[in-house]
Amino acid sequence: MRKPLLALALLASGAGADYVSAATPQLDSADVIQGMGERVPAGKKNVSLSPLFKVYTFEKAGLTFAQLNSLKDEVITVITVTAGVQSRLPIGTAAEEPTLVINDAKGRPFGMASSAANCPCNASVVYQDAYTTIVVVYGADGAYITSDVIPRTKVPPEAPKT
Repeated sequence: MRKPLLALALLASGAGADYVSAATPQLDSADVIQGMGERVPAGKKNVSLSPLFKVYTFEKAGLTFAQLNSLKDEVITVITVTAGVQSRLPIGTAAEEPTLVINDAKGRPFGMASSAANCPCNASVVYQDAYTTIVVVYGADGAYITSDVIPRTKVPPEAPKT
């Protein structure tokens, strides 16, 4: 009696495996952003404004991404920093953390967000470009707690018409 049950279990698991592989989207090599998510992205310069964290930037399809690493080269998070498109990618130790976007005249975030903290806490600007500032909040021990994205302008200016 065991052989037919084992065969049925193997058949079911094999059919399930075919279903899963058929439903899994195939990645196109043209969609891959070389180095993103790596501890030390080859050919990328640390552009962090803080001595406590490393930041590497990547561009693809008109979007700019900032990868935040610890000083021990642990990938913490990757944030899209293109004006009007703030989001956190599912990469790094803070992948599940919501992105807090500050975007009103009084500096209030959209929605509510909270984070566990080992305080007293400190904050440091780690990245800034013409449109975006990223601030990292870290604990007394220097450990990452959360990061906030603060737009510097609402949208990029239009290119001059020629």
